[in-house]
Amino acid sequence: MLDRIHEYATCLDEPERWAIATVVEVSGSVPRPAGTSMAVRDDARTIGSVSGGCVEGAVVDAALTCLETGEASLHSFGYADDDGLSVGLMCGGDVRVLVQPVREIEGALREALELAPTADAPGVAIVRELPIGADARGDADAAGTPRPAPLAVAFSPAAGAALPDAVRRVVDHAGPRVEAAVRAGAAHVVDVTDRRTPECPVVRRLLVETRTPAARVIVYGANDYSAALARAAATLDRRVTVCDARPVFATRERHPGAHEVVLMDPAEHFDRELAAGRIDARTAIVVLTHDPRFDLPVLDRALRRGLAYVGAMGSRVTHEKREQELRAGGLGDVELAALHSPIGLDLGARTPAEVAVSILAELVLVEATARRAAATGADPRSTGPGLPRRLRDTEGAVHDARPASASASAETTRPAVRSSTAGPRSCASAPSAASITPTAVVAGIHPLGSALATADLLTKGAPAWT
Repeated sequence: MLDRIHEYATCLDEPERWAIATVVEVSGSVPRPAGTSMAVRDDARTIGSVSGGCVEGAVVDAALTCLETGEASLHSFGYADDDGLSVGLMCGGDVRVLVQPVREIEGALREALELAPTADAPGVAIVRELPIGADARGDADAAGTPRPAPLAVAFSPAAGAALPDAVRRVVDHAGPRVEAAVRAGAAHVVDVTDRRTPECPVVRRLLVETRTPAARVIVYGANDYSAALARAAATLDRRVTVCDARPVFATRERHPGAHEVVLMDPAEHFDRELAAGRIDARTAIVVLTHDPRFDLPVLDRALRRGLAYVGAMGSRVTHEKREQELRAGGLGDVELAALHSPIGLDLGARTPAEVAVSILAELVLVEATARRAAATGADPRSTGPGLPRRLRDTEGAVHDARPASASASAETTRPAVRSSTAGPRSCASAPSAASITPTAVVAGIHPLGSALATADLLTKGAPAWT
């Protein structure tokens, strides 16, 4: 329900006319995750969708019945039969959907909207009671104590905060599992059993939903790529910030898709956001500045924080130099393994819009891989067979026009790296760090543009940007 909480504000104008259907449990291949919801009015007008079309009609019918009876109900939908005439999921999965009149949860809805009035407001959680049938729940518990009305409570899931009294009174020994569900986010079902009898029957089933603020994508470096990335990331419900120290580039006009554009030194901005608690484990950092004076301080800070994603644009030669300098600054193999550079998936992207898709596709892949690793213990660095390769795991020119599936033999047809004597020098043809003498270091700035010095500085301690 919290997935569309702000759209449901209109339902509170006429709460008696609306019911809300929420996916509470899923298994197998399903189109939408638990927590997906849809509101239905008594004239069959709808807000949202619970399955992308497979069972929408049946859910609308269930909601209309719910409004007639005034009672919540739980409905299960599995695989449709062979002729496709039965109501079900053609994808082969199973879903359970709670249909509940808004009247029954009106107070919790209003409280949730007060706690999170906007999409970027602090998080909010709702605990609701699922119907489990008269035989299981009855009108009284095993001791004969009358049961209260179905639970529906909204609260702020602040770190370390205790569950509301209304929730603690009913969860009993299941309290730690409810708290864990709140911390995990999304939607989870928690069973409360009666331990006073040998059978330990389930006496309550609670749907725990948590909505956190939109995950952030912070882009350091304002250019055509950052403008395209801001537009694309916003469509993924990310809160996008673009930061650059150059006033001519860090403008709202150049970045209409960004939620905010900040004129500030990137390292100072990162420190400010970190101190304010606005950078967390879900934050993605994308560095597009192409200037080591700005790149290195941000990457050094970000890679020490265990963020969801840290990526940097640049050629393979640029990446190698960058990695050398970050190692000299104190980062090890574990931290550097989290750096996605060259950035993006191997999709053959060339234009700013295509590169934005490549970067965001890698971000989605990294997040999905991390979730799978947390659930199964798999290696979080393994993307699995059949998936696009990350550019950092490939070889050759980054902006290669050939399809990603081309054979390895195509490597020999790629353009050779340009010689430093063949016209203007690119970053790919810059001399190696080993070829620069310590005497070339002036005011702490490496001739390659690096804020790290050569071997002379490496023997004197950490670089100034750490």
